[in-house]
Amino acid sequence: MVTDHAASTSIKPVRLLHTSDWHLGHELFGHTREVEHEAFLAWLSDTLEQTQADALLVTGDIYDVANPSVPAQQRLYRFIAQLRQRLPRLQIVIIGGNHDSALRIDLPGALVDADVHLIGGLPRHERVPDMERICIALKNADGIQAAWLAAVPFCRSSDLEADGLAGLYARVTAALAEKAGGLPMVLSGHLHVAGGKVSELSERRLVIGGEEAAATDLFDSRAAYVALGHLHRPQTLKATMPIRYAGSPFPLSAAERAYKHAVTLAVLELSGTQLDILPIPRPVAFLRIPEQGALSPDDAVRAVQALDLPDLPRARQPFLEIAVQVDGPEPQLQARLLAARENKPVRLTRIRRVTPQSEHSAALIDPARELSDLREEDIFIAIHQHKHHSPPRDALTRAFAELVAEALRENDNTGTDEKN
Repeated sequence: MVTDHAASTSIKPVRLLHTSDWHLGHELFGHTREVEHEAFLAWLSDTLEQTQADALLVTGDIYDVANPSVPAQQRLYRFIAQLRQRLPRLQIVIIGGNHDSALRIDLPGALVDADVHLIGGLPRHERVPDMERICIALKNADGIQAAWLAAVPFCRSSDLEADGLAGLYARVTAALAEKAGGLPMVLSGHLHVAGGKVSELSERRLVIGGEEAAATDLFDSRAAYVALGHLHRPQTLKATMPIRYAGSPFPLSAAERAYKHAVTLAVLELSGTQLDILPIPRPVAFLRIPEQGALSPDDAVRAVQALDLPDLPRARQPFLEIAVQVDGPEPQLQARLLAARENKPVRLTRIRRVTPQSEHSAALIDPARELSDLREEDIFIAIHQHKHHSPPRDALTRAFAELVAEALRENDNTGTDEKN
């Protein structure tokens, strides 16, 4: 029998700290991000203590790839072990994302205590979603169950039944509501929800159940908070309940350098939810020459020469991207820019060559555009436009995106098998 707690007014709130998209093991054009990850995790540990958080929720993409390096895995489990010693009352919930191997997240679950929940793939029992593992009771500072969380990881097509993602969330919410008995409910997920702003150069497209972006009405309006992962820009979506992407802890590409990275503290009370956005200090700067647009080769060289930066250890030197406007071949461009950068405490990530064609994009892709800037769907649309003189229909584009997502998963799984 479920007790209705709604009448209780003396119960303390649950303080849930939401973070996401760590991408442990990430490299930026060959440059490691280990120092940034260490700085973030140290800050996160301090913040959990300072905010007196009752629970930590990480909504996916813990690792950058499905087969992460040993140091990346050691960093995660060392962090969990240190948290358990420092904050023994803290509950930890980690769900898998599209970059993660579900099995790799799930496997260590037998080695951790009852207050650490590692949910890599959608838990199942006798072929149906295991609501006992998905629905997690959250305790407040007094050790009393004061909220409930549905830990729903990234869902692949094989996880869904005929009624798709909407059906899954409806069943999960019904089970959660029955257990909660009037206590605040938190829904989680790793997916693209319509209205969320994407980072073009960092985030893989997700197609779940034939749809690239889910509507906000996927989530029940009774939810006190919806905690999401996948999009790297911290943002709150417009909806009848609080829906929040925590975002990544620091820029994963030049496109994200202006983001105000943060974690979210959700204070879950019977009367409502309060969200506090806590900015994350950035240990390494991300520079671009120029800030917007592109410079001529001569102006770009002069701008690099004019850089006046403090002398820092290599691992903390700023990243630098240079955008150069070119009208044709510039065989000496890279050598000139590298010479201008010599002896400056900065790490060059790449030199982007921008042509007049790429600034005024037509249906076909500019052949001078950087290969690393091209997305699979850009190429597909361009080829379709060239052959059929019209863009592909939405249904065809979605079908192609599903094939790309499946190929990426197969590639990740192959890499894991080969290394194991």
